Amino acid sequence: MGRYILPEVQPTVALEHKFQVITPSKAIASYLKVPHCSLESLTQNIVRRRGIGIASVLLSRRLLQNAVREVVETKDIEGTARAFLATVKDVLCSGIDLTKLQQNSDWRIQQLGKLASAYQNQLRQRNRLDAAELYWQGAQQIVYQKTYLFYGYFTPGKDEVTLINAIAADNSVLVLPIDNLYPQNQQVLNWLQSQGWELTSSQSQDTAKINHRLQQCFKQKSPLPTGVSLNVFPSLEAEVRGVLTQVKALQAQEIPAQDIVLITKEQLYGEILIDVAWEYNLPVQVAYEISLEQTRLGAWLKLLLEVIRDNFPFEATAKLLSHPLAKYMSAEMWSLARQTHPQGFTAWQQLGVDLSLLNFDQNYRREVWINHLLDILSTWDILENAKSWAREVVAYYRLQEGLKELTKPEAQQLSKQAFINEINEILALLTIPVQPGRGGIELHCPTSLLGTNYPYVFVLGTVEGILPAAIAEDSILDFHHRKQLAQQGLNIQTAVDLAQKETFDFYCLLNIPTHSITFSYPELIDRNLTIPSPYLSRLGLKPSPLKNNLPVASLELARQLYLRQPHLLATETSSLLLIPEITKAWQVEVRRESAIAPDQYDGVIGISIDPQSKIFSASQLTQLGQCPFKWFSARLLRLKELTEAESDLSAAVRGNLYHRCLELSLAEIKTANDLAKFNQEQLAQAFATAEQELKLTKLPGWKAQRQEHLNLLRLNLTTAEFFPIDRELIARETKFGMQWYGLRVQGQVDRIDRTPAGLSVIDYKTSGATPAGVKDATGKASLDIQLAIYQDAIAKIYPNEAIQAAYYSLTQQKIMSHRQKDAAELAAFAEKVKFHLEQGYYPVAPDLDRKACKYCDYDLVCRQGDRIRRK
Repeated sequence: MGRYILPEVQPTVALEHKFQVITPSKAIASYLKVPHCSLESLTQNIVRRRGIGIASVLLSRRLLQNAVREVVETKDIEGTARAFLATVKDVLCSGIDLTKLQQNSDWRIQQLGKLASAYQNQLRQRNRLDAAELYWQGAQQIVYQKTYLFYGYFTPGKDEVTLINAIAADNSVLVLPIDNLYPQNQQVLNWLQSQGWELTSSQSQDTAKINHRLQQCFKQKSPLPTGVSLNVFPSLEAEVRGVLTQVKALQAQEIPAQDIVLITKEQLYGEILIDVAWEYNLPVQVAYEISLEQTRLGAWLKLLLEVIRDNFPFEATAKLLSHPLAKYMSAEMWSLARQTHPQGFTAWQQLGVDLSLLNFDQNYRREVWINHLLDILSTWDILENAKSWAREVVAYYRLQEGLKELTKPEAQQLSKQAFINEINEILALLTIPVQPGRGGIELHCPTSLLGTNYPYVFVLGTVEGILPAAIAEDSILDFHHRKQLAQQGLNIQTAVDLAQKETFDFYCLLNIPTHSITFSYPELIDRNLTIPSPYLSRLGLKPSPLKNNLPVASLELARQLYLRQPHLLATETSSLLLIPEITKAWQVEVRRESAIAPDQYDGVIGISIDPQSKIFSASQLTQLGQCPFKWFSARLLRLKELTEAESDLSAAVRGNLYHRCLELSLAEIKTANDLAKFNQEQLAQAFATAEQELKLTKLPGWKAQRQEHLNLLRLNLTTAEFFPIDRELIARETKFGMQWYGLRVQGQVDRIDRTPAGLSVIDYKTSGATPAGVKDATGKASLDIQLAIYQDAIAKIYPNEAIQAAYYSLTQQKIMSHRQKDAAELAAFAEKVKFHLEQGYYPVAPDLDRKACKYCDYDLVCRQGDRIRRK
């Protein structure tokens, strides 16, 4: 009779002993074909039978905040509690005598000891334990022991060992690998032997197996066994695709899913692996947990809290109402909202959206706040809308559990901001499984599989920071202080302990494969270069190319393959994979991005238009002359962006404001002397009239902006170059219509002055540079036609006058130089316009410098990359 320690990992030990098996993970229990019971769940039952509860994450947070108020002088209670949380739990888990910390010479360690002690007192007042001290408390006052097999606890902490020793009856077995890679296990062995445990002799191992040879290779750098490979991929997604393709190839060979396992850092790889596996029609089982804020429900709740906090801002409210979990806004209502951009509760109500349920006062009792939130969830049918996603349904019920706990104490008054903070915090603290369900290829973190065997193992992300995991320093109790405490005989993990544990866990991981193991890593993660894991070089692994005979893993990839190889499009398989619309769309895109002559999808419609049937403005001709497709999209297809309320003063509206204000200001002005008598009150009145006509007072922040624009206009009216003393203003906003080189043109001239040299046509510009013209013979947008058209138009009105024209910059307060007109170039341009119309030829052909593309609304239609065709 006795209690025994088995010094080597032997998965068959569970079959040899018929008593209860305790394992740290469901995966290990499943492999051993025993019901899952962990040391944690076993201990929870022990303490609950004593009438002691385990504090939830929400209660722990609240009690630690109480302890911070008691011990730490700070105004940021919540932030300080978050900073200390992990360290306090680490101290409780280590079982250190807190009085020794309080007696330490370092004031920071003293503070930590006092805070941990105060937190423990808060727990004890409520008859609760923190999960971190569970094993220490469970090991006390044990009155009943039972025979167990402890399997999978290969690097046990002192608290785990103490509990195992307390609850294990005669004939219990602890599997504890003893190796110089992790000397801490030798210390555990010595202590357990002092408590009466016996070390049994290990059974002989088959050293020819791949796992045992791998472990020897890791320790002694012996030759690698067959079945071990390393694949390197350019990106994380490429790695996942490459590995899952190999998995699919194994399944094509009728290898069952339970013989294959994926091992990696689950939080980093989980989501993309789920997505790619769905594309590959490959069932996967992912068991790690995510916080509620990472779910659709969490995202919607955070939007809800933002809307309540910020009094219904347009963007956040629109996102809230149109979220898949809400479906509270129709397409018609959304179109109206885009046009008006309602801000605030009243504006949304006027739009016809009833948000009265979200319009809270500032203070309520805690219970009222929670009931109000539950009422919103019920009224908006959030659960019903969530039923399309199993994860969201689980998240909904997990949230309800958290809200129920959050109601206590019911009578406590909370402000709106305090309530919002609490909900945000539970969204970060509460967790759910990332993918509820069973079956498929399993994904696990390395430590959850130690002690199991799988024929085919794939280890992803073998880079520094993942395998081994980065050892992060604790900001409260750094490695230097940990080393000092360890030297004082206190049980606390140091940097060396953590590094040795990582190495030993990897050594144990090498025991998993029985047929093959494939390591892989991406060269880039989030655009950052990765460094291969030092474990790879320790094994002597070199990258090997992927097999060429791997199958096409998904229908989407097969379609891409067939589309990119024209000789395959005529095959029978192609007709099964590709519906006609896919093939046609692909062919259209290939033509558009090639040197092939443009077709109807590039604006070459071949429909003739009589040039005399169109009336052009100077800006329309400029648009056509810069890029025919741009004019075609705007004027013939009449494409336009959805109507959107202006949130800022756009360049076009700004120009309209300046033009209208100057038109009103110069109504009675003839000479520079008249302008000198024009006062600020008159300008302010003209500006007020213009802003009302243009409805600028509805713009957010307009009151803060208007003075700047008013000052700019005042500066122009007092600048000599705006109205030289030798000029007379004879016309404003003069409209015209004429035949111009065989084209019908109409427009409006801002101002006409009489000068000693004749008449001068002035066109106001809000920019500081001469505007781009149409394409010249070299393809540059340098041929100005606007002033040329204005000159010719005014010459018809004043046939006996010499006509000049110029741009005036309102922002620079000066006349801008421009290229003089060339009649031959203008005539050639007009002929080109006629050609476009008569031939129905409007290719994507912007100017050489792509100035036409700078402010173009049609980039989604032309879809041009670097291969812009200039026809």
